[in-house]
Amino acid sequence: MLDKVANILLNPQFVNFANNTKYTVTTESLFKATGRPAAIMMDNKVSKDTRKYAATKEGLYQALCLVIYLTMIPFIFQKYGFKLAQKFMKGDKDFPAFKDANEFLNYTKLSKMDIHERKNHKLLAKISDTLKANNDDNLTLKQHLLNDEKPPEFPFPKGVIELSNLVGTVIGLAWIASELSNYILHPIMNVLGFKQNEKVQDKPVEKMDYKSLNENNKKLEAVA
Repeated sequence: MLDKVANILLNPQFVNFANNTKYTVTTESLFKATGRPAAIMMDNKVSKDTRKYAATKEGLYQALCLVIYLTMIPFIFQKYGFKLAQKFMKGDKDFPAFKDANEFLNYTKLSKMDIHERKNHKLLAKISDTLKANNDDNLTLKQHLLNDEKPPEFPFPKGVIELSNLVGTVIGLAWIASELSNYILHPIMNVLGFKQNEKVQDKPVEKMDYKSLNENNKKLEAVA
């Protein structure tokens, strides 16, 4: 059993998946969007209406987080984070002049494939015919993909993308999602017919009468 688990965890595809911020955050959001509402609905200690309200709101919030993440990360943080790094690392051998982050990601995907699989893959057409790792290299990166079992790898651009994704995750989910939810979720909940439940859910907890509580405690102690 342990051998099977180890084989799964050490599988290159699983390792690549686990090291990709976009994949892991997306998977986590999907699990939260389904798992948390399901867990809430299973809690029989609260009323059915309260469970439905809380589960629906949680599901909508996680869906909002996922939408924000999938739109902001690739189109803002990843795109401009990569361009900014290129600007500072221009001419560096560890950071070839890829057209953009997408070209680098396509190259990385191809480099992980078997050499025979690369030759007819549709992503090959998205790699520049003139792009080289550096000026001293006699072959283009596309030629390396077609001829080398293990084409050159570039960990620095990969790190830039992962850092951009991480920054986008913190800003998008910890700040923007929470702010937008205040303006978006309540109207949606009202449209879905949860307006009355929302008032019940958001009702402030009554303050405890500590004076009466102390008096009751003294009476109990006297009886004891």
